[in-house]
Amino acid sequence: MMDRMDRISAYLDGEMSAEDAARLEAEAAADPELAAEIEAAGALDGEIGMAFDALLDAPLPPALAATVSATTTPGTRVEQATPTVAAASPMGEAPAQPPEVAEGEPGVPGQVAMESSADALPETPAMGAIPPGGAAPREETPPPLFTPANLDRRPIFSASIAAILALLMVGAGAGALITRVIAPNEELADGHATRGWMDEIADYHRVYARQTAHLVEVPATERAHIETWLGKETGVPFNVPDLTASGFNFQGARLLVAGGKPVAQLLYTDAEGQVMALCVLAREGEGSEEFTPRSFNGVEMVRWLAPGAAWVAVGEPEMDLGSIARQAAQDV
Repeated sequence: MMDRMDRISAYLDGEMSAEDAARLEAEAAADPELAAEIEAAGALDGEIGMAFDALLDAPLPPALAATVSATTTPGTRVEQATPTVAAASPMGEAPAQPPEVAEGEPGVPGQVAMESSADALPETPAMGAIPPGGAAPREETPPPLFTPANLDRRPIFSASIAAILALLMVGAGAGALITRVIAPNEELADGHATRGWMDEIADYHRVYARQTAHLVEVPATERAHIETWLGKETGVPFNVPDLTASGFNFQGARLLVAGGKPVAQLLYTDAEGQVMALCVLAREGEGSEEFTPRSFNGVEMVRWLAPGAAWVAVGEPEMDLGSIARQAAQDV
């Protein structure tokens, strides 16, 4: 025997017999809690449908579109799954045929031509109508206040599974899009990062750490100007830390952009000429006493949070970035 939710799902999906549907409607008319559950389940079904429609309307990420184009041979026949339509055809008639799929035009990968929608599957008859096969309809009764018969009939679980499958299919390309578009904003809000602004800073460091004559944009002799200029550009007031006790001399600064925000990069060198940088950008939120080490393909970082700002110390694996970050946090 089906449990309560199974019965509601079968009812909304149109998979319940006329007698069982009438029985459930009668129960709901006498049970406000059951009526509310049916109403809520129908509303959830509609939300899932709208979310899935929005997903289908979204453009493919460029990387995924390029992959599809590269793996589809021009002129090949694109096969589509053929739905079973025998149950949707009147008794005594041949099942409706699926729409024909035309050959793709040469040079246009994956292009298909579809017939008109005349051969599309008929809609599942509403409750009370004559079902496929000619069975007599059940006798109409006034619907209860929540009007379950008028709720959206799209299968709840089918829509959920379809949405999940669609997300899995576009995951390879959408993952990069989500990381680059959504994650950077979340990272800047709470100071955490996966693939976002800290990776971009690591990329900058790989480039500038090899520079000698052009290491900085503004030299260390203009320390006061650096503090005023970069403090204004980033929205984070700071003092350039003195890290000579840790063996690093201040060389100057640059203005970068990471995660769509301006970043101040303060550059230091040790006695061997190795480059270490302190980078800061604005964020929302309070500070934290945690110093979190991160590794980005050979570039090491230690991150800490100040009120309204996220800081990172960037350098080589052999550098004691934890100690440097703690000293810098006291001076900035």
